[in-house]
This record gives sequence, structure tokens and C-alpha cells, in this order.
Amino acid sequence: MKSAFSLLTPIESEEIPLVFDSPHSGIHCPDDFNAQVPLEFIKSGWDAFIDDIWQPITEKGGYLLHANFSRMYIDPNRAPDDIDPALLDKSWDRCKPTKYSDRGMGLIRRYALPGKAMYDRKLTREEVTHRIDHYYSPYHTQLQTLLDDLYTRHQGVWHVDCHSMKSVGNGMNIDAGIARPDIILGDKDGQSADPEFVNVIAQAFTHKGYKVVKNTPYKGGYLVSNYGNVAANRHSVQIEVNRALYMNEKKFEKNENYEQFKRDTSFVAQQLAAYVSAQVGK
Repeated sequence: MKSAFSLLTPIESEEIPLVFDSPHSGIHCPDDFNAQVPLEFIKSGWDAFIDDIWQPITEKGGYLLHANFSRMYIDPNRAPDDIDPALLDKSWDRCKPTKYSDRGMGLIRRYALPGKAMYDRKLTREEVTHRIDHYYSPYHTQLQTLLDDLYTRHQGVWHVDCHSMKSVGNGMNIDAGIARPDIILGDKDGQSADPEFVNVIAQAFTHKGYKVVKNTPYKGGYLVSNYGNVAANRHSVQIEVNRALYMNEKKFEKNENYEQFKRDTSFVAQQLAAYVSAQVGK
């Protein structure tokens, strides 16, 4: 079985308590997935190349954790009980569906794309439990352990949850049909991270000429909600980058602007690393 995640550690640089995670950049589909949709539908939920785009953070003292499995198989950015009862062959008291499940994109997806059912069958509780135990939980355990260890060593920790977004929302999104800005930062309306931390990201992207929006329409998902605790000096922010900036969305390939965009995100990572370094020991 392929490992659920990969963890990149600081390269020739002193450690700082800064963790980037990319929960949706995996594309591996385990053998027991048995979805009925073609691979291009699966790829529509893939945050392609996001792990590579943010890899430079490891050259500046930070860590990068990224999932290897497809979020279409099981989604690390959902609560573990956000399970859609309509997917199951039997009722299960573990199911506590949220607005994500209502749109067919909970912990386990009902739809790959609007109107395109992921499965032609019902899932068993055993299948869902297997996915949680062997993919979802190992990812979260590694992230929690890393954040806790850094917090213990540095009395604070800063977490960046990294995503990409379609250039225009589709029918399953809360902004269906609307063109999206370059960058959306989500901090649960100021609840998951110090505003100064978020502003460092916003200013760095703005300096490079990108249009940045905060908390509209994305305020941050389960990961940011679960790991951010400003009062305890634990800060989590979500970054959504527009796929059109760096890739061909139809072919799922890097475009001619990819290397420039990666240089720009490396600058953002550098600014964040400098900010976090200055906070350590305050």
C-alpha cells in the first residue's frame, strides 16, 4: 500500500515552526476505490502541482506535508464524521453530515462533478472505516504530531493549508459560475490566525502583482478550523491559488507561466519564514 503522505523537512536551514500542508495534491487512487467515473473527473478535484509550488518553504526552514492519495477517495479537509448517509448501504450513527455532504462533497464524495455520481453502488461501513484508518487518520496524526512537536520546541506554531481552485466555480461550489480572484486567504474571519500573519501573505502576493481577497467565498475548511487556536499561539490560514495562473486547467498540465509563479510563491514563502523567525522567542 502506498504511503498516505510525504513529509519534506528543512533543507540545509535552521528549523522554524512553520508547516505547510497540501491535503489535495495527491492523485493516487487505491485499488478499492472502484469509482465509476473516468480519471479526468477524478483530476478535477486534484490540486495539481501545489506540493511542488510550495516546496521552496523547506529551503527556508519550514516543513511541507502533502497527501499522496486523491481527495476524491477520502478528503483530509473534512471532519471525520462528515459522512453522507446517502452513500451507505446501511444507516450509521457515525454520520454527521455538514453543508459539504449536502453538496455531495463531504468526507467521501457522492459526486465527482455536478450531476456525475462517483459510484454506481453503495459503500459499506467497512470500506469507509478502512479509508479513515489507513489514509485520513495517518495524515492527520502526522500533521498533529508535527504541529505539537514544533509548538513544544518554540512555544508557537504557524500552519499554512495550501490549495488550488478552478478559475470559475462549478455547480457544486458555493460560488458557482463566478470568476475567481488570483488568491483567496481564509482565516475563519480572523478566528484561526493572527491578522498580522495573514497580512504578510496578502502583502507578499500583492507585491508580486496578484489580486488577493480574504474569506470570500472561502473562509477556510476543516484543517484550518481544527488546528488554528490564536489564543494558544497556534495560527492556521488557508491559501487558495487560481489554477489559471500556473496550469492548463483542461489538460491538467503546467502552463508557460508555471516557473514564474513558482518564483513568486517562493518569495511569499520567504516573507512568511522571515515573519515566523521574528516571532520565535517573543
